[in-house]
Amino acid sequence: MPSGAGPLTRALARVASCAVAGFACFACGSNAPTIPSELLQSGGCAASDYPAGPFGTEESQTLANACFQGFRAPQMVRHEASSLQSIAFADYYDPTGSKGIKLVLIDTSAVWCSACRVEHEGLSEKNDEYAPKGLRILGTLFQDARRDPATVKDLSNWVETFSSNYAMALDPDYQLGAFASAETAPLNLVVDARTMKIEKKLLGDQATVLWPFIDAALAD
Repeated sequence: MPSGAGPLTRALARVASCAVAGFACFACGSNAPTIPSELLQSGGCAASDYPAGPFGTEESQTLANACFQGFRAPQMVRHEASSLQSIAFADYYDPTGSKGIKLVLIDTSAVWCSACRVEHEGLSEKNDEYAPKGLRILGTLFQDARRDPATVKDLSNWVETFSSNYAMALDPDYQLGAFASAETAPLNLVVDARTMKIEKKLLGDQATVLWPFIDAALAD
């Protein structure tokens, strides 16, 4: 575990290891690639005003803060390592509404995942529609086509393929494996930005459930 590990890594490490065992063992075998240390941001962001625990992985529980490296606005930067920025769940915490954020949609993807690709084909259009209503989207990419940890090149190809206009981050050590196994991707978490509580947790491509739920939640 990285020395700067934060609440998500510490509190959920055992859950994550169980979730990915047999599905996404990144370090298994001598040919497994080494993940660059600068991409291992597991919970390393300080956020003194973030909601206190206990934290959990299910609906109605508080989402632990975690940190990633990615492109905050892929449409505005060159898709290369020098453009990577730190992105934390805490960035979306908006208890007073001062940031204009009501809900956060956190998504997991892998290059090998056909359902993930289908989901992202229309996600930029959804972002255009829902961002003015208070939704923020954070997509994460955790594995490549060979089920090895995703790289900056994979992330660059992903955002270019789907013309992503929402935040996309790398999750090469699969922090979000604490919430669901790799085989169930995509995972979608709908989080209340006022409290950082998980309002909805969906496994697999469930667009017909996800977007009506978001519509109703934003209307409250």
